[in-house]
Amino acid sequence: MTIKGLEEEKFRQILAAHLTPSQPISSPEHLKGREHMLTQISRSFNSPGKHIFIHGDRGVGKTSLAQTAATLRQSSDAEPILVGCSNPSFLAIVRDAVKRCLPVGDGVLQRKRETKLKAGIAGFGVELTRSIAAGNVPDVESVNDAVQLLKFVAEYHSTQPVIILDEFDQLTDDGERKLCAQMIKEVSDQRVNVKFIICGIGSSLVDLIGSHLSTGRYLAPYSLDRLTHDARWDILTSAATAMGVEIGHSFRVRIGQISDGFPSYIHLIGEQILWNMFDDETETSACAQTHFNEGVRQAVSEAQPTLKAIYEKATQKYSNDYEEILWALADQHLMRRQTTDIYDKSYLRIMGERSSSDHPILSKPIFSQRLNSLKSARHGEIIVGTGAGWYEFRENIVRGFVRLKAESMGIEIGVEGYG
Repeated sequence: MTIKGLEEEKFRQILAAHLTPSQPISSPEHLKGREHMLTQISRSFNSPGKHIFIHGDRGVGKTSLAQTAATLRQSSDAEPILVGCSNPSFLAIVRDAVKRCLPVGDGVLQRKRETKLKAGIAGFGVELTRSIAAGNVPDVESVNDAVQLLKFVAEYHSTQPVIILDEFDQLTDDGERKLCAQMIKEVSDQRVNVKFIICGIGSSLVDLIGSHLSTGRYLAPYSLDRLTHDARWDILTSAATAMGVEIGHSFRVRIGQISDGFPSYIHLIGEQILWNMFDDETETSACAQTHFNEGVRQAVSEAQPTLKAIYEKATQKYSNDYEEILWALADQHLMRRQTTDIYDKSYLRIMGERSSSDHPILSKPIFSQRLNSLKSARHGEIIVGTGAGWYEFRENIVRGFVRLKAESMGIEIGVEGYG
């Protein structure tokens, strides 16, 4: 409407192609800042019997990396198989993966599979092959059963199948994780033509799967960190350029700082800013301060309900001074900070901008008490203490939401350098 040369339908198409805060990315041209890792994963896949394990913070982009890497590896005759790990039984998860390979939409692929059905897949026979293809997947009672069914997937699904096991951290039982380790070993040792990408929240592969197998032999671990600033800016520049508009450098820098390197925040803020530019009554070709401010406010409203709930449980108490304490902790680039540093370098500055009769400045002892109480269940355990007055957020993605919330209230935090 007010972006020159863009009708709303075209605007919506471009926006949805470049900014997807609620959906993982699966194409390399839109996965910014992960090019080197995609190359390394491709090389790991080239090693026979090698599978991929991606780990890192919640919200850092593990599923997007997994889906993009899977898309590049998966042969063109089918889509990668994506399975969540919400089921507490790992063998049931394998059964789910087999069932996911069964729907067939492509006509050519359907004819190829019909040929397999007539002859039967080796090790299954004609009747069992047809029964499984019809959706009657037998229960999986052992690792051997799982491997046998994965041989069916290798023959029936596509030339080069890839299976993504997402949210592996939800599989909390150590015995179930051990079954996964055993299955990966058997799939590799028996040369089954299936590649796995496993994703989970954790600081290391051992955290998630334990020391049940020689990780260097069967699983290539990839630790995913937050996006670099260049990658954060590239997401915004790519979307704006496709629309023929500009999001200026200072705005890109600020969005990158608010996001704390978590891609979903960049996508969300960018999406809302561009909508505000489109809705402007006058024709616009560049992001203005009003577009930025309103975009940030709307991004808070559109953010994940779970993040808002965590924030509200921590701050909405009889005392209304917890917000500024959280903002102070989220200031600067260090994840882990000491009480004195938080108070002197961040809290006092924030309160200098915000202090009023409704928001009096706390003394340092009271501040320390309030900060320490944020570790409690009453405040949702939003932060953790690491000894001698050191604190950090329990989940780093919450820190990004705290920054977003502060910005929407007119307080800039996390502005030092590009850190």
